[in-house]
Amino acid sequence: MMFGSINSSGAIIDVTRHGEASDILLPNQIDRVQKVAVDIGGSLAKVVYLTSGPRSQGGRLHFAAFETDNVEKCVSFIRTLLDSPSDTSENEPVIMATGGGAHRFRDLLNKELGVEIRVEDEMESLTAGLNFLIREVADEVFTYSEDTMQFVDAAADMFPYMLVNIGSGVSILKVTGDDEFERISGTSLGGGTLWGLLNLLTGVRSFDAMLEMTKTGDNAKVDMMVGDIYGTNYGRIGLKASNIASSMGGVYRKTLDKHFDDSDVARSILYMVSNNIGQIAYLNAQLHGIRHIYFGGYFIRGHPLTMHTLSYAINFWSKGEMRALFLRHEGFLGATGAFFIGERAKPATPDVALGVAPDVSQTLNEDKAPDVRRTRGRTYSFTENFSIAGAIADDAIGSLGMLDREPSKLEPLAQLVNTAKCPYTPDTVDLTHEPRQQEYWISAMQRNTNGLLDLADSGALPGCSDPESRHRLSRFVSLYLTHLHKLQHRPLSYGAMSVRALLGLREQCLHEVGLEDIFAGVKKHETDEALNALPALLHEIDAMNECDRPRVLLQNVLAGNMFDWGATQLRGALAEGSLDLDKARDQITWRPEFDNGADFVARIQQHTYSQAVVFVDNSGADVCLGVLPFVRFLLQQNTRVVLAANSRPALNDVTDRELVDIVRRARVIDPAFRTDMLSVCGTGSSGPCLDLRKLDARLVQTSQNADLVVIVGMGRAIHSNYYARFSCDSLKLAVFKTKWPRMPQVPTYTTRC
Repeated sequence: MMFGSINSSGAIIDVTRHGEASDILLPNQIDRVQKVAVDIGGSLAKVVYLTSGPRSQGGRLHFAAFETDNVEKCVSFIRTLLDSPSDTSENEPVIMATGGGAHRFRDLLNKELGVEIRVEDEMESLTAGLNFLIREVADEVFTYSEDTMQFVDAAADMFPYMLVNIGSGVSILKVTGDDEFERISGTSLGGGTLWGLLNLLTGVRSFDAMLEMTKTGDNAKVDMMVGDIYGTNYGRIGLKASNIASSMGGVYRKTLDKHFDDSDVARSILYMVSNNIGQIAYLNAQLHGIRHIYFGGYFIRGHPLTMHTLSYAINFWSKGEMRALFLRHEGFLGATGAFFIGERAKPATPDVALGVAPDVSQTLNEDKAPDVRRTRGRTYSFTENFSIAGAIADDAIGSLGMLDREPSKLEPLAQLVNTAKCPYTPDTVDLTHEPRQQEYWISAMQRNTNGLLDLADSGALPGCSDPESRHRLSRFVSLYLTHLHKLQHRPLSYGAMSVRALLGLREQCLHEVGLEDIFAGVKKHETDEALNALPALLHEIDAMNECDRPRVLLQNVLAGNMFDWGATQLRGALAEGSLDLDKARDQITWRPEFDNGADFVARIQQHTYSQAVVFVDNSGADVCLGVLPFVRFLLQQNTRVVLAANSRPALNDVTDRELVDIVRRARVIDPAFRTDMLSVCGTGSSGPCLDLRKLDARLVQTSQNADLVVIVGMGRAIHSNYYARFSCDSLKLAVFKTKWPRMPQVPTYTTRC
């Protein structure tokens, strides 16, 4: 059975259900396995491996886990990975291994796998893995209390921190920087304690079954509570009657007459282990003056009751001054760290640049884009892909996606303001804790997605006209709607919910089933028509009074932004071809509370910008008849311009490679574009929205001297970056093409300038 480019025939799911996502046990997949790392602990063995293939440009990181008692199954899985199509390089595969089992089972690994086993230090691997996840994975860190999950941006203020790694036992590490750590404490009271005691007392052997038992248990039937001693609260020292005075201390007190079952015992022991770990963690944090306490290790596994208990302990002992911090990839710190320690050790090698060439102005001047090669070490980033997602455990509150390696390093825009006093959040509306907004946007996405099938049936999507593409489109609709259904019931499954996240997930699902660019034919047709109309429009603009010209150019950018196939209300007119620039200009409305265009016009008539970076949106009339004339005006003002476009397709958004071709053709039309003051760069993005903290490093470098930031489009300037602030002048140009629940009074097609 094929799914996208994944061969899932023979796929298996580990019967222990310890954490592998549903995409990873695929022995017949055609992706090439490039590297494997394994962390073998006392209870569980965790595997991290990188594949390369048509679905991800730079590679894809996967996660799997097995019980250490069944380590042969883990070894067999790794052997399957090594037997898959290998990397085209002549390098022999190397297994990066860490954890106590890396030493204990080294002979077994050597014998069964027949490859070099490189053992990495366990503590170094743990800290390296945590540092990587904090920096690279969005919504990795969160707090949890009273059934509330709150995501935390921890990258800005990472060090120092304390890592409490809960495996069979517990190690407590103080981390003060990259490669700067020490083990400051630990305890033998860990996950193995819970597992062993419950096995002895209940006979249950499965860790999952044990955690399942705790859900229905009542520890008050086993523990001695403060109320059992005092009959009420002990308010003078801050103890409630419901606080535990003695774990399992109520069992032997005949006068308490407590009746209990296995689930009550399970809950009592879970509280005993978690509360003690939490108190030991707090005391160490106090001793070393540390405020950030991370809990990791496969013991937690996203289990709500465990996290709540640890959070309660930290909050109680710190009197509310500290919070317990958790990780979605908590069980994979060691394996992830071992993977990247090995990556650090590799020498830099030549690699093909997968994005647009770094010197894009050179590309614009050539008939064919050069085969650019550059030397790089680790100059890439990762983004999480939830198109195929799994959970670290059945009852985990969050899900794990695959980590797609981007072909370039992602960095923040130099002009972006992101400080403690003025923090940057890309999303205009956080849907995480707003059920009504969630319902509105998920329903809107469902309607929009089903509408793609109607477009294909009507012939409006030439790229989906053949049976195979039509079948892929049906699979995409099924896949994406399944995700939306899951998010309706578990909104935090894939991190903080936002319009940006929902739109990004849609593009990931399209790419996963092999539909890289369903609007390619539409974009080509609309771009050809728009470029044919460009000479007459430029002539019309040149004939205007100079004082009127800037305002008209802004109006044209906004009118062009109406050519958006992502807007359900406009699809009919776009499919019929009945919308042109004049009609679009007539449809948009201006409201004073959203219109600062006059301020910009006054500014630009008195000031010449040194450099402008312009984030573009749609292909066709949007970029050709809206953005290009505006860019031409800036060039005529002697302003250098960097055009920033998506690095991968999303809806009918123009990509960087398409934009290179458009600018070349524009140079034939008008000499103003024949200048090295104009360049094109990819943003590193593949969605309709924009996170200005994660842009292609080449774009950031090229635009570092920009004193004007221009953002075009509803996704980039309304759904995201509505409140973004910059250290220079900025211009946000977009049209409200759908109803905005937060602003119900705003009519459709209202402009923002």
